[in-house]
Amino acid sequence: MKIAARVFPGTLVSQNKGALIWGDHGLIAYAANTTVAVVDSTTMQHVTALHSHRSPITKICWAPSSIPVGDVDDLFLASADTSGFIIIFNVTAGKAKQKLSESNKVVNALELFHTKNSELYLLSLHQPALLILWNPKSGEQIWKKSFSESLSSFSRDPFSEDCIVLNGGGFVQFVKDFSCSQAPSDGTRFFLSSNSSAEPPLSSPSSSSEKNRVTSMFFDFPRRSRLMLSDRSSSKAQISVEDDNQLQLSNLLSVKYHCTRRNTLVLVYTQDILILDLDIKQTISVVSLERSTCPFVEFPVYPCRYRDAMYCLHDNGTVVFRIRKLINGTAEAGGSEGSVAGKSPEFGYESHCSSDGMRITKSQKVYGLAVCPATEMKAAVVTSEGKLLVWELSPVSRHIDAGVNAVPQYIASISELLNPSTSGQSMLPEEEKLSFFLTGVSNSLSQGPFVIRMCPPLTTKNFHIYQPYLAVGSVKGTIQIFDIQTGHMVRDESVLSCQVRGIEWASLHSLVAHGCENLNGNTGKSEIAFVNIKTGNVTNFRPSKPDEGVVQMIRISHMKHYMVIVFKNKPMELWEMKTLTLLREMPSNFPTVTSLEWSPSSFKKKLTTDDNEGYSSSHSMVKEHFVFTDNTCLLHHYTVEGSLIKDGSTIGAQGVSGTVTAMGWKNELLCLGDVNSNITFWNLRHKKTSNWAMGKGMVRKIRFAPGKENSKILMLFNEEVQVYDRVTYMTISSLSFPKAIGRVSDADWAASDKIALSIADGYVAITDVSMQHFMTYLHALPELSESYLPCVYPASQQLLINYQLYPQPWSVDSPEQSQLVNFPDNIKKSLQLSASNNTQHCLLASHLCGNRFAIDFWTIASHYMKVLKNRQSGNAGKNADDSKGNLFVPSTAEEELTKNSDSTSAHKAFASLESSLEIFSTNKTFKENELSRVTLQELKNYGGEARLDCARRYILLGEYDRAVHLLLQSESDSSSSYTDSLRACLLATVRTSGASQSTLKLVATSLIAHGKLAEGVELLCLIDKSLDACRYLQSYGHWDEAVWLSKVTLPDVDSAEVISRWINDYLTSPSVNQKKQAVLAALSTGDLMKVVELLYGMQCFSLAANFIEACFQEGLLAVTKKNSPTIEAVYLQYGRLLNDADMDNGAIYCWGKAGEQGKQCLVEMQLSSSSN
Repeated sequence: MKIAARVFPGTLVSQNKGALIWGDHGLIAYAANTTVAVVDSTTMQHVTALHSHRSPITKICWAPSSIPVGDVDDLFLASADTSGFIIIFNVTAGKAKQKLSESNKVVNALELFHTKNSELYLLSLHQPALLILWNPKSGEQIWKKSFSESLSSFSRDPFSEDCIVLNGGGFVQFVKDFSCSQAPSDGTRFFLSSNSSAEPPLSSPSSSSEKNRVTSMFFDFPRRSRLMLSDRSSSKAQISVEDDNQLQLSNLLSVKYHCTRRNTLVLVYTQDILILDLDIKQTISVVSLERSTCPFVEFPVYPCRYRDAMYCLHDNGTVVFRIRKLINGTAEAGGSEGSVAGKSPEFGYESHCSSDGMRITKSQKVYGLAVCPATEMKAAVVTSEGKLLVWELSPVSRHIDAGVNAVPQYIASISELLNPSTSGQSMLPEEEKLSFFLTGVSNSLSQGPFVIRMCPPLTTKNFHIYQPYLAVGSVKGTIQIFDIQTGHMVRDESVLSCQVRGIEWASLHSLVAHGCENLNGNTGKSEIAFVNIKTGNVTNFRPSKPDEGVVQMIRISHMKHYMVIVFKNKPMELWEMKTLTLLREMPSNFPTVTSLEWSPSSFKKKLTTDDNEGYSSSHSMVKEHFVFTDNTCLLHHYTVEGSLIKDGSTIGAQGVSGTVTAMGWKNELLCLGDVNSNITFWNLRHKKTSNWAMGKGMVRKIRFAPGKENSKILMLFNEEVQVYDRVTYMTISSLSFPKAIGRVSDADWAASDKIALSIADGYVAITDVSMQHFMTYLHALPELSESYLPCVYPASQQLLINYQLYPQPWSVDSPEQSQLVNFPDNIKKSLQLSASNNTQHCLLASHLCGNRFAIDFWTIASHYMKVLKNRQSGNAGKNADDSKGNLFVPSTAEEELTKNSDSTSAHKAFASLESSLEIFSTNKTFKENELSRVTLQELKNYGGEARLDCARRYILLGEYDRAVHLLLQSESDSSSSYTDSLRACLLATVRTSGASQSTLKLVATSLIAHGKLAEGVELLCLIDKSLDACRYLQSYGHWDEAVWLSKVTLPDVDSAEVISRWINDYLTSPSVNQKKQAVLAALSTGDLMKVVELLYGMQCFSLAANFIEACFQEGLLAVTKKNSPTIEAVYLQYGRLLNDADMDNGAIYCWGKAGEQGKQCLVEMQLSSSSN
């Protein structure tokens, strides 16, 4: 029986708060004191526990997935502790790869991230304000940057690699030149203040009661909602807060970038969540809790990426799911003149469902929230007791419609559950209701220190029923039974009302536990219980008597027939195990027992008795014997036979220099350990002794290893654990504490070559004889065979799972699913139903594999294949090769849709990309979203630079009347008043005069030549020269601004030209190397062959092949003389991958489409198979 090295984690400490993370691959990790527990989210079993820290862990983070689709890589995790050490773990290999530290400075924040060119970096924030970038694989420190004020956390912008925000409590610091090659600048510090002098943007409520009303969704924006950012270094930087309604600005729990809205921050306080727009530096929305509602905890909010929603964790353990919702009403932007009436862009986050709360006690508190990043449908909550709960967000109708025996519908991600916030529709259909369902609970060890005892060893007589059970007793009186082969917790029983002090196994499925309140006292309440593991029945067979001696130890005989109970200040008792009856209580003058051990040998005697009626019966009587030492160092020998106990010889314990505290007995060898760290080996057959002075403190335990010929001995001292060889009399291994590990409170043999250690830090470790390996190779753990997460399997099996999850066009009717046996039936059913649509099938598989790039790719591909198919149906006569495969030439899908009577609903059906991917959305959708964003910013701004910025973007968006109105609002004493007035006049007259265009173009080019690029671009857009403006922006290196401008001003054919140049000259350049971004951008232009070429260059052969198949299925791509070399090359490489994975049918299919080289590969395959 193979037992792997592992760690069973225990309870959490206060420093572990917030240290909970859910990886892309589906594994959940959380900090439990000094260990990192890793849990499989599908089975809720502890996969492994990472052990290398000596201090409590404060921060952990997974490395995100960034490998090409169809490839595999090891799993990396970083963790930091209170001593300032950062450890990089290779979770797959079960090893700590790097240990980093910066002068032992405590780590406040930690993040592993990939740049867009797939390089892995580690960013850490150390106290008080030191930001360091590391190479996690080499341990090299790339740069470090010190700031002047204390910082508590940071957040990286998901839309820009150059931006990062740091939380200083009462201020936030923005860095806009973040780079992995050199340290950033100091950035700009903004202080949180309340603009009390500003007027509210909405009309005031009709009554005072309505004004003070606060709901969980949104309300009439009280004064604190006008929280703004101000630069204290400027003359206008003053914090104005009224004393009677003061918002504790310095009590900021966390700052995060919004994951679906660009340039937006989420600020979390104990009772408020503020949404802050960085363009205008104003609060644009607020979520405020009622006074009766439990406040948020630290690190409480997770903004979703695939839909504009968020998960919130409250102090009572409740998880609340909130969805963005527009506030109904009419917005008046700009007063009476130039006002634009319509649907208000104001929005809030409405609470739609919440999980059940917990019973919060002193010992159980909520310590963290994590959300599955691949689906955003599940949320995990961890408590201080080490309990991990997983809540799944699900529509109520899904469970009602499924019935009792039916398979419920599988929902791959939140994007299938909610409409995009950009669709113009309600994100959640009105008839639908959401609810949280508890889908998994994972328990850990109870509160330590622990007493551990391994069940009787494996023998030839019990191998068919043997289970390697380890019993763990806790301070709370619970007994937990673990199967150390699988890592599963078999039983968790509350056995005693006091701390468990000792455990002895009575059989393979029963044990005896004892405990007391105070072991140091001579008298007190002691408890002894018999536990049946199979049934969970607990029998307290010996009630405690008043002022009775404390139970010091219990020893059960080798044959499990007898039990000795030793008291601290009372004579010992002898019990019969079968009936749990007292056989004899020793007299009051009986010696005080300090250690006791039963002999491993025994004798059976068959007896025949006659009853009163003359019938005879036979039974066996077992004769066993034990030895014990007293406080005078005498060794006593006793024999037990039936109900008789006979005193044997009494001799002095040879070689001991103090009270004997531990004893072990195997075969003819008796081992004694005393309080002075002396070990005596006594060979009973040859009557020889040998003494060894160990010098490691008092001997607390001696255990012989199981196995007839096994000569190893486990010794637990006050300062060390040793494994000793009784044949060679040499130390095999040793483990000192607290130097190398936390204090070891108990130890036992887990198997003939494995040791179980109870560590005072709150965990139990199973290690090998060397006591150096507490972790093992992830794929060697047997319990993972039940999981359906691909990452827990060996690399070859992972590849097979990936290939079988994705479409198999070579066997559509009966796809190979040999590696998908562990997947739930609803997932298999969804894969089967999506087989007719390759795009949806690939999107589902990407969510199951947890590859973010693949999810984004297939989300955009699914959207544009609908658009392109509709475009192609209206322009079927065009050659598929026209315009280099760009199907957006010459008109757009939206232009075709407007010809239909239901153009509005049709447009909404295609506007299906969330705002997190809006840069890849269609131009019409992008412009609508930008106009809505600027309108909201206009409502929220209070003059100054924000007003001018809104006016500028109105000009670029073609909203000249609104821009004129904003420009005319300039204060008369402002330095820019005259310039703003001239700009307003220009906007009002330029549209009525065509003769001025040449002059404006000349002025624009002159401004650009003299370094005023923004002003020149603005003038070019006024005269409909936006394409020229985009080219100027690209020439000056403003690539993102050029793409933005092209999507809001140009038709699709010109916009595609700008984006194509962005792809070819910038994203794919060697200095930038953002090929993933280039692939998504090429998708948005409809240039399908460009997508294939980029994927082939990235060696994403499986992704490229599946994309080609999806295009073939939708009729969007045809093989031509021009594109056939690229397509054949993709199929050739994908066929080789399938052949390496022993998927011969797939390889034959691909090589059949790979031209001449594919035919050659087929011939080689046939020759290889015939030779075998």
